[in-house]
Amino acid sequence: MALLAKYLEWRSIWNMAIVVSILEDANGANALILSAHLSRGNERQGLLITLVFSVWGLALRWSGLYFECYERGNGIFAQVGLFCMVNALKWVVYIVYFYNCKKRILKKEVDMEVGKVVMRSNLRTEKTEPADNNRSDSRTKLETE
Repeated sequence: MALLAKYLEWRSIWNMAIVVSILEDANGANALILSAHLSRGNERQGLLITLVFSVWGLALRWSGLYFECYERGNGIFAQVGLFCMVNALKWVVYIVYFYNCKKRILKKEVDMEVGKVVMRSNLRTEKTEPADNNRSDSRTKLETE
């Protein structure tokens, strides 16, 4: 069971890497690395998405076998049409999952030990001189590449 869960997590990372390669212009290993980084902390959500679409795809295939859609001419077209709609829906869900992971990563987290704003992406924190001695001011700048 643990092996299946790990496979489904990896499959969600692979599927999100395809979305990353299209939306973020990353290729190959870079898309996989970015996908793994973005999905860190959201593994359960990715596992659940992959599990739902895997079970749904298997149910569509098995229903075709059970109702003998392959022997009738129109049954196969109905099954293929449903399978294509589910596949398109899967990619829409993975795009939403990608933006959810990206939004979660880009959120500011306050490090209680240091007391400054920490960004975990391509944002960097720049410390400036405090206006008064009691409080420190920090600004965040987006690195442009």
